[in-house]
Amino acid sequence: MKLDKIFLKNNSRFSNLLTNWANQRNYEVEEFTEKKEDPEAGIDGLVIFNQNQSLDKEISELRDLFDHKQKPVHKIDINGTLMVGVSNLDLWIERNKCKKVLIIGADSLIENPNLERYLERLN
Repeated sequence: MKLDKIFLKNNSRFSNLLTNWANQRNYEVEEFTEKKEDPEAGIDGLVIFNQNQSLDKEISELRDLFDHKQKPVHKIDINGTLMVGVSNLDLWIERNKCKKVLIIGADSLIENPNLERYLERLN
């Protein structure tokens, strides 16, 4: 992944895991808060980690906000094919010229061993 900055929501187990992952790869990480006047200002796109295409209400609302603002959204099903998911994410970032991306996912994903496999493959 060729990103300049990764935005993560605060106070979630998923974000804590991603923060550790991003720091090991020298990505700049910034806290995302929906309480700002324009919550997606400065963010080029949204990446949603999910399992079996299931999204909780909060994530769906955030996806709808990005859709409404016509900002690119990409979903990664961690139970899908690993190499296809990684390749599709790289192509999505390149095609949409995303440099600052918000990455979100449900805390329940932490329990799924496929999440770790995906993160190991992402650079």
